Amino acid sequence: MNISSTNKNSVIIVADKPIINPSEITTYENLSVNYSVFLNTLLFSNWVEILFENLSNFEVVTLLNEKDKEYLPKYLLPHDTVTIFYSEASLFDITEYLIKQVSSINSKNIILFYNSIGLNQNDILRIFNLIQTDEPSIAIGKSIKDKIVLTCTNGIDKDLINPLFTNNRKYSDYLKAISNKDFFIHTLEGFFSVDDFEDIKKLYIELSKKESLSYCSQKMHESFNDLFIEYKELLNV
Repeated sequence: MNISSTNKNSVIIVADKPIINPSEITTYENLSVNYSVFLNTLLFSNWVEILFENLSNFEVVTLLNEKDKEYLPKYLLPHDTVTIFYSEASLFDITEYLIKQVSSINSKNIILFYNSIGLNQNDILRIFNLIQTDEPSIAIGKSIKDKIVLTCTNGIDKDLINPLFTNNRKYSDYLKAISNKDFFIHTLEGFFSVDDFEDIKKLYIELSKKESLSYCSQKMHESFNDLFIEYKELLNV
């Protein structure tokens, strides 16, 4: 399904590795395989819930590893979701997939990595507004550990998107990779990326705050709590 019949901006939720197939995922430290899959599913589902809440603002595309295809729960994605399944070898040239699926070349596109949390629809719209159509620019959201959580650009530029995957989302390495591009860079800090058990402990703290309901519904909170209860002794912070 191609969504180029519209001229909306696009948000592309990216799983840059297998996240559901228990034989292929990378487990989190201290978490079992099943609970690692569960956490991945929760993080991905949280973005789906937030982004699909109002599709009048933008289109949503999901990008998943082909090894997850047979393990994808039916409830995970809404009906008619535009989903791209990529092969491992093609990840480093992912724009060849994206350019066939997202809106027109004049639209703005956010690449959003699944293992992050902390934004709502209004935040997404503010990031889109940073990018002006009359000047080459890119917005880069990064975590405290300098892990890239998202980028926003005009259109699908392979010189800006492909290096995200060849540089393992490391902010400093990514800047070097795109240094030959004459672009204004908006660097956005303080984003939350869940990459290890220390991040899970921080997630536990963040979701205990009332303001987290703006980016994680009560229903999703309850699901995350199932995970936290299982590992409550290790989460003693």
